[in-house]
Amino acid sequence: MNKFDAYLKERAKLVEKNLSKYISKIDNSPKILTDAMDYSLQAGGKRVRPILLMATAEAFGKKAADVMPAACAVEMLHTYSLIHDDLPSMDNDSLRRGKPTNHKVFGEDLALLAGDALLTYVFEVFAQNGKVKAIGAENTLNALLHFANCAGASGMVGGQVADVYAEGMGRSDAHSFRADKLRQNSKPLADKTLHYFMLPARIKETTPETILNYIHANKTGALIRGSVESGALLAGASGKDLTLIKKYANCIGLVFQIVDDILDVTASAKQLGKSNSDAENGKLTFVSLYGLEGSRKHAQLLIANAQKALDALKNVKKKNLWPLYEMAEFFKTRTY
Repeated sequence: MNKFDAYLKERAKLVEKNLSKYISKIDNSPKILTDAMDYSLQAGGKRVRPILLMATAEAFGKKAADVMPAACAVEMLHTYSLIHDDLPSMDNDSLRRGKPTNHKVFGEDLALLAGDALLTYVFEVFAQNGKVKAIGAENTLNALLHFANCAGASGMVGGQVADVYAEGMGRSDAHSFRADKLRQNSKPLADKTLHYFMLPARIKETTPETILNYIHANKTGALIRGSVESGALLAGASGKDLTLIKKYANCIGLVFQIVDDILDVTASAKQLGKSNSDAENGKLTFVSLYGLEGSRKHAQLLIANAQKALDALKNVKKKNLWPLYEMAEFFKTRTY
């Protein structure tokens, strides 16, 4: 096991230990609800988002323990999004990380509520970082404001909406996507443009490329950006350094989703640990638009830009930047 693999494993165990502690502190809930929440929280994964938050905070001079509440909150939010994403009304997946999805074990109604409970608990847990002396209330509030924006309508949820209504655009039949079907079958929505379903008004074009970039930057990229940015803000980063670390996060967030698109057509369902594929659902992906080779080249360019952003940081502990460099490479070369 190399140094970075050991780092990931050690940090993941630390996050999982603290996630269990936070779930055990919920004392006024039916046990089945906390069991459903914990089932998905403990379903495995690399825990890259909380690790990114901790690694960024350390680069700016703080300790991992100083930002543990926020790191756990990030993983809770990611987990809620996966529970909801797997529901029959969304992607209708029966497997997640090789295990039955939450609704397959606990039913659709409780899975929905478990996701809701995790989402709400996120902000209670994140806010506890304000009580950590090394971080303080002001830095915590600033980080939480930015993180909430990345998680909501202007970030992850907005990207998910666009992804839902673009389903089918990845097929050769351009009229099979979900938004077009809805316009045909719903009188109140018949005259709505693609902007209504998929894009904010500030984006003028409605090309597949524009829609795809919006989906990827927000559905997946926003939470990765929010994790990195939160780590920096909790540590008190500002000015040009904050701009640079955000650029790094934007680049690796997009790489993560591009590689997801590549793996969806090159890896088996067993390797991926899920049942449905983007191709089967007609998802709009980098591979469906640019092909495998074009997607790989774009990922490589983004990695180079991410590394340049790290190189330019000033008010950081350079010796603590290595996990961020390694994470960028890991995002590009991961196989599941």
